[in-house]
Amino acid sequence: MSDILLFVLVAGGLILGHELGHFLMARLRRVRIEEFGIGFPPRLAKLGEVGGTKITLNWIPFGGFVRPAGEDDPTVPDGLAAASKTTRALVLVAGPAMNLLLGFLAFTAAFKFAAPDLERVQITSVLPGSPAEAAGILPGDIVLTVDDHSITSFESMQQAIGERLGLTSRITLQREGETLIVEITPRASPPEGEGPIGVLLGNPTRAMGLAEAASLGGQSTVYQLVETVRLPSRLIRGQVPPEEARVSGLKGIYDILAWASDIDATTRRPFLTLQFVGVISVGLALANLLPIPALDGGRLMFVAFEAVFRRRVSARYEGLAHAIGFTVLLALMVYVTFQDFVNPITLPR
Repeated sequence: MSDILLFVLVAGGLILGHELGHFLMARLRRVRIEEFGIGFPPRLAKLGEVGGTKITLNWIPFGGFVRPAGEDDPTVPDGLAAASKTTRALVLVAGPAMNLLLGFLAFTAAFKFAAPDLERVQITSVLPGSPAEAAGILPGDIVLTVDDHSITSFESMQQAIGERLGLTSRITLQREGETLIVEITPRASPPEGEGPIGVLLGNPTRAMGLAEAASLGGQSTVYQLVETVRLPSRLIRGQVPPEEARVSGLKGIYDILAWASDIDATTRRPFLTLQFVGVISVGLALANLLPIPALDGGRLMFVAFEAVFRRRVSARYEGLAHAIGFTVLLALMVYVTFQDFVNPITLPR
């Protein structure tokens, strides 16, 4: 149930944020918005009205929508289609721009509040009946040394323990700001699936200032943008295996978030989850900018045509193009979701 709630909050929140971007820019450019819906119809209740815009709560609690006046009809006063080319372009771009901002904020939060310190090793779990449990080691302890070996990575920990199988060792730990030493005898033949001392390892959270976190968040956002744009050409050149470049639908996103949440529960930090929220948000921004009718990018394509050729495509034909595009996108979504079920994404555990 928690994974389903996480999925609804993340995917729904990113969609709602996208629509909020359109709404705010439309209001800024004086385009009349008839309705801002939280969730999808049918309507549950009207929450109020702001500047002539109905704020509604809808039955399907997932994302939201914006209904501008005259979206495809340039004869409607103060409507979107009647606005200038600049205004229409800004309103259309504002949704993807909001997703880029949300992606940046997710990456920044990951580094600020949950970045792992890769130079320190922390005990994340102690297995019942293990030497670690007998020695009094607790989850959350940070390993400083094993005998005379300084512990700065998983590899150094494994190597130091591996050299003392069957022999008593002294492990120096840091627990809640205090240093303590425990004696432990690593098992030469541990039960299957358990290590010599019976612990799971992770990294503690690294302290980081907001400026550094924002810098890393910006770098991650740009990196994700560039790599996503480069992906088709890298796929054609064989630099990326096709199975690693598959398109995922809502089921695939749910699987990824559930996997990240499971890993984060072990490490006691939401780092992977926040990273994937950033990746999904950047991907949503770019997907909406594709020049496909019904998407923001498709509508921008018509604005660009008008700017270049100084004539407008008939509202009837533009509306028909968007209707066909929406139908194709819906069919594609059904196909991708079907593939997510029959060929689910395989993630390491």
